[in-house]
Amino acid sequence: MGGVGIWCMHYIGNRAIVLGDGAMQTQIIYSMKFTGVSFVLPVIVLLIAFYCIGASEKASYFRILAGGILTGGAVCGMHYIGQLGISNYTCTYRVANVVGAAIIAVFASTVALTVFFRWRATWTDSWWRRGICGCVLALAVSGMHWTAAVGTYYYNHDETMQHNGQLSRSQVVIICAVLACAACGVLTACAVAAGGNRRRLNIQARQLVLTCAYFDQSGRIMVTPHALLPSRKIVDRYIGKTFNDDDLTRSHPAFLWAFRASRHWNLVKDVVPFMRSRIETDKEATEHYLAKGEPSDQETELQSDFDELFKRHFCVTAQDLADEVRQPLPSLGKLYDDVLITTAPTSRFSRAMGYSRLSNSKGQMLFTVRHLEKQEANRLAAAGFRFTPIENVTSALSNRMHIPLPVLGGHLKGMRDYATSGRNYEAGVHLVSFVMRPTISDHFEVLTAKGTGNPLPSSTLPIKRMQIQHLDLISHMEGWTISTCLTWLKSEAAQAHRDIDDFREHMIHAMTELASALPPDINMASKFSARPLIAPCRTSPDSDASNCILLSFCAVGNLDTQVSNPDFTFMPLRLFRTQQQLNDTNIGGEGFAKELGRELYYSNARSSSATESDVPPSVRSVLKLWPRKHTDSTRRDLSQETLTELSQLGDIMVRKEVKVDVAKLSEPALESSLGRHASHATVVAGDMATSTYVDELYNLCYSPGVRLRPDTAISHVSNG
Repeated sequence: MGGVGIWCMHYIGNRAIVLGDGAMQTQIIYSMKFTGVSFVLPVIVLLIAFYCIGASEKASYFRILAGGILTGGAVCGMHYIGQLGISNYTCTYRVANVVGAAIIAVFASTVALTVFFRWRATWTDSWWRRGICGCVLALAVSGMHWTAAVGTYYYNHDETMQHNGQLSRSQVVIICAVLACAACGVLTACAVAAGGNRRRLNIQARQLVLTCAYFDQSGRIMVTPHALLPSRKIVDRYIGKTFNDDDLTRSHPAFLWAFRASRHWNLVKDVVPFMRSRIETDKEATEHYLAKGEPSDQETELQSDFDELFKRHFCVTAQDLADEVRQPLPSLGKLYDDVLITTAPTSRFSRAMGYSRLSNSKGQMLFTVRHLEKQEANRLAAAGFRFTPIENVTSALSNRMHIPLPVLGGHLKGMRDYATSGRNYEAGVHLVSFVMRPTISDHFEVLTAKGTGNPLPSSTLPIKRMQIQHLDLISHMEGWTISTCLTWLKSEAAQAHRDIDDFREHMIHAMTELASALPPDINMASKFSARPLIAPCRTSPDSDASNCILLSFCAVGNLDTQVSNPDFTFMPLRLFRTQQQLNDTNIGGEGFAKELGRELYYSNARSSSATESDVPPSVRSVLKLWPRKHTDSTRRDLSQETLTELSQLGDIMVRKEVKVDVAKLSEPALESSLGRHASHATVVAGDMATSTYVDELYNLCYSPGVRLRPDTAISHVSNG
């Protein structure tokens, strides 16, 4: 801007000044000393001006005003220092023109910088807006120059000065044009580099990526200076074992493992070096197979151990992302409970060349979210990150992440709420509605409440604990619908319990409130359970209780069950159960530590190059938490939904919330030990010894027995 925009404009403009009758000997002659100084001056001053403006997250009006004054001063100073280089005339200037030129330069520069840096602060500085700022700045330079030129008088012509060596008008224009083209070339190279970033973002939109979304105490999101969220690639894409598992959905066992791992980063950080070494070993093995011309496991479309490969890459990527945002791994944040789908755009050229399938391949993004304290936010801001309202960057992030604007905007606000909420119950007694519906993938979804309140649709009773008289009252309503319960509570039979009239009124109010929030068809199908359930709750200053009491209505809907209330949404039952299990402080991380150690041992046992001496000491301590077992060759033949392990004695140990594989259970070897009807049972169990209230609610929906899966040989499926 200083060397080309201002300096070149000045000398091209001065070459347009024709003195006298246009004779060569009467035209202006410049000295090289002041001409060189006039080139350096605006460069230095503008460097200081732009540094003052752009040094902070958001340019304040004071900084912009200071930058505008410096920019206008650079324009004026360059002009009049350049005028000092005229060696064959003595120049005088009218004061009014000098003041007017200075005002034009400072005012127009300040306006242009205000518009530009304010747009930049909201990441809305599109090319046409930058063009407007460029035009205003050009008006500042050109307007100042000609205002000053009109007020300039040339006298005392020195006829002894010769024009030998002076450039002609055409030569000056050519030199300035070359400088301008060189500057454009440099800026074009910068644009190409920025285009490389766009290409990287397009490639990232087809990968499985881990991204962090941090929020300060004001709810502003943390971004890089280029309005991007810090992110790292996990793998190029998720490769499932079956066609139904090609997507890493939020009910997928691999995602649930990552979800739990993000709540136990303190355990994961000790095994990351081992996982990194395993990845490097696998990479060397792949290169070895490729050098020999043999296909490796990673080249096959359906890998048998991709879930384990994903777990290693996820943990290593999390550590790399934590290093990028200058955070220890335990402070990286917890995994958001949804997976966002990205789709890279397709150009006409790509479609014409047959690359549309590759360009349209979708990617997936996982997010770790965290609410930052004031001190942490200030430290990250000092490290170069910026905090801004979500609305300011949603459009820019949508374009760069290739996620639809409404979808991304809703999820970013959901992440902000999710980062500040444990999705746990308040202390006390709650009347909840547990509504499940089946899905096409043969998994269940449960109706949950949005926001930071109780995780299920609920109504809170204004009491702290249940008494024997309360239990006696609600025992009459076992298996009744909400309407039947309300009718009975208002009847004379219920009013006979005079010592608990307050509790009866509280139940009527809670049931009425709960019924008004749900559709009538769900209320008609919901059945009351008189058995109180114990659930973990969040502590408050008024209460230090760690558990609360739930009174439940249970219902199982159909595939087309919908709830129009925007405060509620359906969530996979597997994910919801995992969330509530992690909320239980009694369970802790011991179960995950054992599972992590077991998986590391199996991973180490299958590695032909790794021995026990290769395992770091920190990893050995985790491995000791779980006894070693020899892997069974039949374990690799189990499908992805069969998450059981067969020990040497032939018994089955359920590790996670699972669905026993019907095909495997139907084999004679297993059928004889489990019973003839075992292959038709849906087994729901915990990956730890302790079950949660969600398991009890699930059992209440299908009490007194376990729900039987329909036989695959029967085409007609009943709704019973």
